[in-house]
Amino acid sequence: MGRVRKTIQQKLIWDAVKSLHNHPTMDQVYEEVRRLYPEIGKATVYRNLLQLSEEGKISSVTLPVSPIRYDERTLTHYHFRCRQCGDIMDVDGDLENVFEGRVKVPPGISIEAFNIVFTGLCNRCNQTKDDQARMLQQGLREEL
Repeated sequence: MGRVRKTIQQKLIWDAVKSLHNHPTMDQVYEEVRRLYPEIGKATVYRNLLQLSEEGKISSVTLPVSPIRYDERTLTHYHFRCRQCGDIMDVDGDLENVFEGRVKVPPGISIEAFNIVFTGLCNRCNQTKDDQARMLQQGLREEL
């Protein structure tokens, strides 16, 4: 019985990560799963997220000043974080060999992975900024 329940819980958790599409935090996954399976505990969600990550079914994304997030995409890709709204988006590209010969690694250290996070304004926040600038310019013209 325990194995069946674990499988159902893990599938619900995996489905939640896939359906949220926003690099959800553990709390966001928990809230999503809880809507369908109210008796699930936070510890169960956390444990299953770790297991899914260790099995390579999802990736855990570590960003500066942010809780760990989870991503359904497991192939190499990078992330963009909007400095205004905090949205996180996937960025594709091949940066695997960009640093070869350019990074001075102290002796005895072997790099196994790296994480690149681009920061800026997303499309929506850029649009808002442009709209605010237009409104300000119109207001100044009206005052003249």
